[in-house]
Amino acid sequence: MINTSLFSESLLKKILLAILLDFGPVILFIVSYEIFHVYKAVFILMIATIISTFVTFKTQKRLPYVALYIALITLIFGYITIVHKNPDMIQIRDSLYDFTLALTLIFGLSFKKFLLRFSFESVLPMSDNAWRKLTNAWIFYFLLAGSANEYVRRTQTFEFWIDYKSFFILFTIVFGIATLIYFYEEKEDISKN
Repeated sequence: MINTSLFSESLLKKILLAILLDFGPVILFIVSYEIFHVYKAVFILMIATIISTFVTFKTQKRLPYVALYIALITLIFGYITIVHKNPDMIQIRDSLYDFTLALTLIFGLSFKKFLLRFSFESVLPMSDNAWRKLTNAWIFYFLLAGSANEYVRRTQTFEFWIDYKSFFILFTIVFGIATLIYFYEEKEDISKN
């Protein structure tokens, strides 16, 4: 059953800001690729990721571990892409990101820790049950996304990969919102007990 309290105005603002900070750099990369060339677009992605990470830190007032990880691999693979003139490297970044996050979430679950909570509880406090379900859904998603990215990277042109990436951003947002609506459960207020 969908909980309508999920859609409070302040929560919607937090979710929209999180979507903008997560996907803004990649959207800028895709737009920049259409205007310039791949290497300038990668440079813009690197700068936008640094800015996004800083803004995430300032708005959440804590170290954003996922954003820091994304910034680190974006800077490393972006640098290699530009210096070695090899666009495959920026594509590999996406696969590495997806598979690493899936494995990290699996590792956390093996210790009964919901690692998504560490990144997103300040935006969305939820029950343990909701975090468990959401974690399982995202493990599946990241494994699927990494595999799909590798398939497209190995079998298609870079231009096709850019189009695929555009579609996958939209798919990721829809998946994220759908799983959030489906699995959301309010965190119990312990002080009431």
